[in-house]
Amino acid sequence: MTLPYRPLGVVKQLLEEVGMDITYAYEDLVFIRHNPCLLQFGREGEMLFFYASVETGAAKAKELFSAIQAKALGQGITLVYRGRYRLSQAEGECLSLEFIEDAEE
Repeated sequence: MTLPYRPLGVVKQLLEEVGMDITYAYEDLVFIRHNPCLLQFGREGEMLFFYASVETGAAKAKELFSAIQAKALGQGITLVYRGRYRLSQAEGECLSLEFIEDAEE
């Protein structure tokens, strides 16, 4: 099964199946309610990247990744753990998003 480029509908459904909701999608990024993690679409519909928030504990991040990965595999999507991210307030009403590489990878 070939998935379309950035299959937002498929990702929305699999997140709902694990009890998560999308709050915002922008370009290739999918923001999750309460920001425990975010997802980034790959160059092909079958690839999806996972980033845990710096505010999410390691055990919780692993739990979220495992739950999403199990549902993603059922949809023909490969989920890859890429590291962590930090979301912070920038000037005015802007937000700053910083991706952080994991030291162990």
